[in-house]
Amino acid sequence: MYTFTQKVININDADLLRDIFVKDFHVWPHHLDFHLGTSKLDKSLFFMPGNDDWKRQRSILSPVFTSGKLRAMMAHISDISDRFIQSLSQHEASGEAIDIRKHVGAFAMDVISRCGYGIDVESIANPNHPLVLNARKILSVDASFGIIVSGLFPGLGRLIGAEPFDMSACRYFDDLTKKIIDERKLHNNHKTDSICNQTSHRFHTIDDRLGKVGQRLRIRLYQ
Repeated sequence: MYTFTQKVININDADLLRDIFVKDFHVWPHHLDFHLGTSKLDKSLFFMPGNDDWKRQRSILSPVFTSGKLRAMMAHISDISDRFIQSLSQHEASGEAIDIRKHVGAFAMDVISRCGYGIDVESIANPNHPLVLNARKILSVDASFGIIVSGLFPGLGRLIGAEPFDMSACRYFDDLTKKIIDERKLHNNHKTDSICNQTSHRFHTIDDRLGKVGQRLRIRLYQ
């Protein structure tokens, strides 16, 4: 099949997907060429080209997604699932029609915000939460000029500086991520979310490297 003008292999075999995304992930470093504008999405592991930066990102992020750390997030998903079922049960009891797409989207939004940022937005009850509104801006599939050019002609998109995403929403998530990281550093809060796992692994890696440097210096001093 084609995504814009690029050939794409669509895989629906679960075992093959598991091999590609886990066991043989290092074999598939190259991804869809899509101009991402001035957002920082091009620094993401799933969008950046398969070069040395991609390998460095992968080495940092791989320990974050171990089975143990993912299991620790299951409690959040379970709580959100219970709330989702309770909400559907209330609507079923009242006999009123509901927009199931809206509710499933809210469920996905709650899981992402809780597991990714450690924030419980309850998007069905709080549809105007800033995180929800800005996420909708980024995930909007409106056929804007920026999206069309960036997808069909990524080279041209880079040349003319097209913006496929709402930059105010991108800046919101940049600021939110920085704020959360700064708060975790200041108060040494530990939560079972993706940001906490990444920052914890980063500091442990730095401590390990500093420890190894110190050990080498001591060895040289005593030689």
